[in-house]
Amino acid sequence: MDKQRHSPPSWSTKFLAWFLKEDYYEDVQGDLEEEYQLLIKSKGLSRARRWYNWQIIRLFKPDMAKKIEAQNSIEKETTMFKNYFKIGLRNLWKYKSSTVINVIGLSTGIAAFVLIALFIKDELSYDRHHEHAENIYRVTVKNYTRDGDLSRQWAFASAGHASRLKEDYSEITHATRFYAWALPDLAYKDQTFRSEQVVFCDPDAFEIFDFEFLAGAEESVFPDIYSLVLTRATAIKIFGNDWEEKNIIGETVTLSRDDNEAPFKVTAVIEDMPAQQHFHFDYLAPIRFVEMIMGEDAANNVGGNYNWMTFIRTNPGADIPRLTQAANEEFWDKYIGQFDSGVDARNFYDFEFQPLLDIHLKSNLEGEYETNGSIEQVYIFGIVGVLLLLIACVNYMNIATSHYSRRMKEVGVRKVIGAFKSSLIKQFLSESVLVVAVSLPLAIILILWALPYLNNFMDKELAFNPFIQTDIFFGLLILLITVGSLAGLYPALFLSKINLVQALKGEQSMNASKWNFRSFLVTFQYIVTIGLLFSIGVIESQMKFIQNSDPGFDRQYMVTLNLPRGDHNNETFRNELLKNPQIEKATFSSRIPTGRLADNWGSRFFKGDSAIATNFRLPVVTVDKYFLDTYGIDILAGENFRDGMETNLLPDTMVTGHYIINEAAAKALGFNDPTEIVGKKLGYGPSEGRIIGVMKDFHFESLHSPIVPTLFLTRDRYRRISLKLSSENLRETLNYIENVFAQFDSESDPNYRFVDDLFNEQYQKEERLGTMIKVFAAIAILISCLGLIGMVGFIIETKLKEIGVRKVLGASTQSIWLIISNRFLILIGVAFLIGLPVAYWFMSDWLEGFVYRTNISIMLVIMPAVIAVLLTLMAIAYQTLQATRVNPVECLKDE
Repeated sequence: MDKQRHSPPSWSTKFLAWFLKEDYYEDVQGDLEEEYQLLIKSKGLSRARRWYNWQIIRLFKPDMAKKIEAQNSIEKETTMFKNYFKIGLRNLWKYKSSTVINVIGLSTGIAAFVLIALFIKDELSYDRHHEHAENIYRVTVKNYTRDGDLSRQWAFASAGHASRLKEDYSEITHATRFYAWALPDLAYKDQTFRSEQVVFCDPDAFEIFDFEFLAGAEESVFPDIYSLVLTRATAIKIFGNDWEEKNIIGETVTLSRDDNEAPFKVTAVIEDMPAQQHFHFDYLAPIRFVEMIMGEDAANNVGGNYNWMTFIRTNPGADIPRLTQAANEEFWDKYIGQFDSGVDARNFYDFEFQPLLDIHLKSNLEGEYETNGSIEQVYIFGIVGVLLLLIACVNYMNIATSHYSRRMKEVGVRKVIGAFKSSLIKQFLSESVLVVAVSLPLAIILILWALPYLNNFMDKELAFNPFIQTDIFFGLLILLITVGSLAGLYPALFLSKINLVQALKGEQSMNASKWNFRSFLVTFQYIVTIGLLFSIGVIESQMKFIQNSDPGFDRQYMVTLNLPRGDHNNETFRNELLKNPQIEKATFSSRIPTGRLADNWGSRFFKGDSAIATNFRLPVVTVDKYFLDTYGIDILAGENFRDGMETNLLPDTMVTGHYIINEAAAKALGFNDPTEIVGKKLGYGPSEGRIIGVMKDFHFESLHSPIVPTLFLTRDRYRRISLKLSSENLRETLNYIENVFAQFDSESDPNYRFVDDLFNEQYQKEERLGTMIKVFAAIAILISCLGLIGMVGFIIETKLKEIGVRKVLGASTQSIWLIISNRFLILIGVAFLIGLPVAYWFMSDWLEGFVYRTNISIMLVIMPAVIAVLLTLMAIAYQTLQATRVNPVECLKDE
């Protein structure tokens, strides 16, 4: 018996038929197949297949290939697309209601997506304009407790870190420090500019970062310690708009602060720092001036005073993990060794070299120079933007597949006269791209209308001009094609795959299956809507929890401001303010609640005569004897500060201290009963004394953080004054404060702030997130409802005869309404079971960012489904009512 005959590889044969000239095909293919069968017998199937494929490839030559009539092909395609365009316009006009719903849905989805994309693009662009951005790192310092737990991480380093790191490690080519010197006053001729933002830096700053020079030369930017670099804005501020016409290089500007005053010469003018940069300065001056003022010890300090923002630039390809490990193993031993207590410094400190491009979105360290963004927020907005665009596309798919059923017979006729599946796909894809093209101008109008509101709300300067910004122009073009293809792909494939008999039967055949792909699309819309509604509920609940929570201090009608500058008595200033009966109380402090607990001098607790260093961080706040009463904080044990209890620190001198601690500090020291720790001896920094009282815990920092052990002492140096105001005549009281401040300091601004506003600003990111999620949810609901209305309208239209029969048989409007609603209610149930767990997981993770947080109640869980059901029933009810009012005779007259 002959062995079974094997056919040649099909893909090779098809490829041969596609490219080989028709005159050659029959002979060549026959010869190849004959030889193929012989090789199977002699060499085996595998080798025969390889030989056959290789022969096909060898035949793929210009002289063997068909001639492609490019011009005719292009003309044919152009003619076909013109035809598709005309048919598309006719159908858009013919089905006006569907067109309006699709255009509104797509334009709204596209506008939301583009606005979110502009925001994300801006967030991701921070610091990327620097040429060496990939090789720039910020030096940050970690501090650990005795137990090895991370206590804090500073965004700053010590004064001596930069030069020593550069000297010790060859990978580091440049290092610079930035130091803001207490907002000095600037004077030029008869003009004085108060509290200007002058920052001092090393010359390497101009090698690490890219500053555009408008005047002066980078090579001679700091010829001596009295050099000053201006930005464009400050050059205009000091010398006027015509500063470029004046020769301001070499002009003298006097800097003064407290008892220090020095003449500086302008050596350069640089362009204003771009908005997409994580730090901004108005003036730059040599850091050697600050070193001269502070002295050599402060300039070389490597184990404290973390106020020097430090950056390094490394060689390209430097091994940063290895560099970090080496620095942490060697630096602290080399320059500090052991503390007085005998413990190694390296056990308490670590360096972390933070990539420049990670700072804006991935850093929230202690002492950040400016408020940074959030990579989590970028992820959330990105996901929501894509979901909104998908909802708009799904909306189009649902309505398109529903209404395209009216064109079933058209598809059947086209197939009868020889239309290929590919031509039908091209036609329907062209129509969807046309709908998106019509939606795009409306989307652009929506973007231009909404962008100013977004900029104001997010404090951004986003720009949208596709005619100037080529990246936006091409982005919109890609979006047009992508959305058009995505939205039209399923309808095109759906209709093109229908067989001839099914197409000629019409729409009843198409709608025979109750559970089709459109059901999954509608379910997807419900999943997104329910997820967004649940997110809104959780965010609102957390914000309400924060607003209603008791921080443990009085923040109502509390105003805080800087103390006046100059030579004056703080008590005199306080007494002058308290002459106004609307100012009820006043207190001085170094920091105020809603601030950060940054100061920590190191503490020791005495057991008998032995001093034991505490194994936890104990930050300090300097207050006066009126602080607790003004802020309404209770003393649980002991007493408040009295006159004569000041802890005035002196250099190299151990002084007597009097301390009040909070409950958390008492518990950290091992005393659950606050009365037991009163009178115990404590050492803090260069002082030793007694704990005179324990205050009730309160939230000095935000609810993102736990209440930490805190120590309070009183001394003669303060930064701010807090005033408790009456709720009456508030405007007049604020005017009085301004007038009194001007009597003591006529050249400065009091810059008063309400503590309540400062409290709310701690949760600004969450407030913004909540507001944006509300807007996104509203857009998602709008698009979904439009699609729902369109789908319900079509379903009712196809069921008019059924509705007529039911009316004749005595069915009520309510029963017909429930029959139509039933399918959508099942989809809502499925969406609830899928969408809620996903949203619950995301929002639970978000709540983890708060130490004190709300509980997710059963009401928050049920609410999204209830809202989705109500919106669906309302959308169905109106159209069902309209349909049932039609006379059944009109519906059945064709039967």
